[in-house]
Amino acid sequence: MAPRLTPKRLKALQNAVAHPKGNIGPLIETTDAGEKIWLRPTDEIALEELGYADSIDDCGHVQGSPDPEHIHRGHPHFFSITEAGRQAVRDASQ
Repeated sequence: MAPRLTPKRLKALQNAVAHPKGNIGPLIETTDAGEKIWLRPTDEIALEELGYADSIDDCGHVQGSPDPEHIHRGHPHFFSITEAGRQAVRDASQ
């Protein structure tokens, strides 16, 4: 089955839009009852397959993409929202 944008995954993207660097953290939210809702590895994979998130450094380099000059090799990469993910958040808010 093809991955889809579930409410939990959308909430993770919405949180990333609000994050200064667009990072997606594992804790999505804490409910009024104190229940913590976490992003699972299957959610991360789905967001990557949808093109909404990837492992990106501060320069915008996606980990695993070509780096012929090896300038990104030592840069830390974080699970972050992509422009397609930002568009998905905008589309969902309309």
